[in-house]
Amino acid sequence: MGLQHAMPSAVVTGGAGGIGSAIARRLADHGHPVVVVDRTPTAQDVADSVGGLARVGDLTDQGFTDAVVADAAALPGGLGVLVNAAGIQARTDAVDIAPETWERLVAVNLTAAYRLIAAAAGPLAVAGGSVVNIVSLSADRAVPGIVPYGATKAALAQLTKGLAVELGPRGIRVNAVAPGYVVTPMTAPVLDRPDFRERVLGRIPLGRLADGQDIADVVGFLASHAARYVTGVVLPVDGGYAVT
Repeated sequence: MGLQHAMPSAVVTGGAGGIGSAIARRLADHGHPVVVVDRTPTAQDVADSVGGLARVGDLTDQGFTDAVVADAAALPGGLGVLVNAAGIQARTDAVDIAPETWERLVAVNLTAAYRLIAAAAGPLAVAGGSVVNIVSLSADRAVPGIVPYGATKAALAQLTKGLAVELGPRGIRVNAVAPGYVVTPMTAPVLDRPDFRERVLGRIPLGRLADGQDIADVVGFLASHAARYVTGVVLPVDGGYAVT
């Protein structure tokens, strides 16, 4: 028999959230040792459930970012998958947003993802790895009340495309998933309103809201060898909402 090579590790930021935890489970089910990264201690619960590692901290701290990459790269198989699912939202009119809230949105949703990719590029190149960024349908459409959030996600989508071009020669694929309306704690404030929920469902051809697993399965595909010739893509996963 030939030697069995260890699967490369996967880092999932926002790994304690509704989408991130589903992604962590999906990647673990396919053999990746998973490093679950989040600001909340519940990252440990998710890591325990998938047999992975938890790293609790703030990704706007460069030292924490570097430590996460080092820990993942040190696992058997190296670092092969990076999923940037961490994100925050602020519901307010754009012109009324507090300056510190704007800065925090940019820092968490854009800068932290960029820094993590930059720190991970070396190990990912060794493994021929894959980056998947979680953006949003609000990246290319105006959604009143979350315009600053949409702006950060639009920037992350553009960063995805640019890094796909720059990192492709190093053997690293970079893609993004743009979820539609997913039932998570972040979306609960609006999706729990019957009128809003009814309007949204009326625009989704598949007739239902998404759950975390719907997003995780697509992330798993993009991170896998099955998507070996796919890079620079921002893929809507929205039940058809974007075309209505």
